[in-house]
Amino acid sequence: MRHPSGKISFGGLVLLILVAGGIYLGAMFVPFYVDNMDVKEAVAAAFNRSPTADDDSLVRLIIERTSQMGTHWETDQFDQDILVPGLGLTADNITIERSTVSPNVRIEVEYTRRVRLKPTHNVRVVRFHVVKEGIPGQ
Repeated sequence: MRHPSGKISFGGLVLLILVAGGIYLGAMFVPFYVDNMDVKEAVAAAFNRSPTADDDSLVRLIIERTSQMGTHWETDQFDQDILVPGLGLTADNITIERSTVSPNVRIEVEYTRRVRLKPTHNVRVVRFHVVKEGIPGQ
């Protein structure tokens, strides 16, 4: 049965709302997952350098590579949230473990990102966990 011109069915309205909601959520959350892919790349680069580099230089490498991507929220001296460049990773977010009996290396990065939803300004915390483990060069 056809609807008169200019009218929309209930099913069409629900579909339109779902599509708009998907676009909204994609616009809010996809950039954070793209940044996480860059973190995976930084961890892979550190993993590949692990046979010849010490743990401190690997941590510095990951922090340097992630300081150029994305943004994160920090609280300034006036207790105001400000958006600053970089992911804000510290050495506390990065764990490097080396096996004593084999050349196995495990590099783990755990961090959170705060997503401020627009227009409500509600904040959601998204947790990320990146692990690269194995024997470098294999």
